[in-house]
Amino acid sequence: MRHLLGLIHESSSHVESLVQAAVRAKAEFRTLGPSDALKGRTAALFFEKPSLRTRVTFEVAMIQTGGAAVVLDPSSVSLGKRESVHDAAKSLSRWVDCIVARTFSQGLVEELAQYASVPVINALTDIEHPCQALAFGEMMVEKRGALRDLKVAFIGDGNNVANSLAALAGHCGMHFTLACPEGYEQPADFLTKVQGLCESSGGSYRQVRDPREAVRDSDVIYTDVWISMGEEAVADQKKKSFASYQVNDALLAAAPSHCLITHCLPAHPGEEITEAVMASSRYVAFDEAENRLHAQKAVLLDLIRG
Repeated sequence: MRHLLGLIHESSSHVESLVQAAVRAKAEFRTLGPSDALKGRTAALFFEKPSLRTRVTFEVAMIQTGGAAVVLDPSSVSLGKRESVHDAAKSLSRWVDCIVARTFSQGLVEELAQYASVPVINALTDIEHPCQALAFGEMMVEKRGALRDLKVAFIGDGNNVANSLAALAGHCGMHFTLACPEGYEQPADFLTKVQGLCESSGGSYRQVRDPREAVRDSDVIYTDVWISMGEEAVADQKKKSFASYQVNDALLAAAPSHCLITHCLPAHPGEEITEAVMASSRYVAFDEAENRLHAQKAVLLDLIRG
């Protein structure tokens, strides 16, 4: 059974094909409108964490392709507590064609996939956010024509979004730079895999401390919130650590004039990014958010139709 548990697990050819499928899905929808490609199919959506873009776009993606989505209340399902992951996965597999799961732990998504006989899609865990990275790839193909040799500077925490973007870079021959304070780097075992991908694709990966060095020749600057869901207890500490990693006018002055700025959203203006940057014509986060819909379609069609 095929799943999407993280981009790091996929082949480079498959990742590239998903990005191109997302581009096509958007173009086809704008030309032809909704389809019936998934008529009679149902996706179960299980979200342990809050969600706007991911939940809405998966629901709408199913509707626009002729299918349906069932949203499961995490307090009622309570995976691993009220009911074992094994039993829930086995039961859901008898009713639905796909399980979309946003969980605190990558291990829970992988356990669902272990027992499910339908595809499982990672809708964000502590390790990866693959669908976000695919939407970014779709956007940059639209804006730059290709991903190969694209230079991406990620300013902030080496988190799940950074992981998936680094994996995308490794698959697609991009050049990825993470600028973060000491202690907030990406996991060493994950980076070993990314560097292996880069060797095959012609991409590159590096970590720096100075955000100005990271953006100096970048084509796009990416940032994310400093405090992820579940990290509220360390919020004050992280705000101090990341104070010099804000995406602001001073940082943009060190970047090329063609450089774009994006964010996975939701943003916290005044923390990781300023309102002035968000008001700039170079800020394209809502284009990426729009593409979440079509990236989800690409993944759903790929996994459900096979």
